[in-house]
Amino acid sequence: MRNKEKIILIQNVIDNPGSEAIYYKLLEDMDDLKTNYSEYLTTEPICCDEELERLPTADYELCTALLTMVLREDHFCSGSFIRRYEAGQVKMILDRMLELLKQ
Repeated sequence: MRNKEKIILIQNVIDNPGSEAIYYKLLEDMDDLKTNYSEYLTTEPICCDEELERLPTADYELCTALLTMVLREDHFCSGSFIRRYEAGQVKMILDRMLELLKQ
């Protein structure tokens, strides 16, 4: 999928947010779901807050791993995705992805 197509998909999710399923589908549709997301991370055990501090300098691949991480975190800690969404962290990841795709 080309960058222009990814930009449209990401912007659509930003404009029409929803449940975790929408974000999983976004990553799957773009072929960017990182089942091996932990390989991109630096903390062990994974500390999502610390990993998200890397966002300002993250490349596109790390951004997709961070979004996958946040989605997987909700699997283990139900309700964490909505808390991160409400805190603006999910949008920050998507905004960084857009910024990188537009370069």
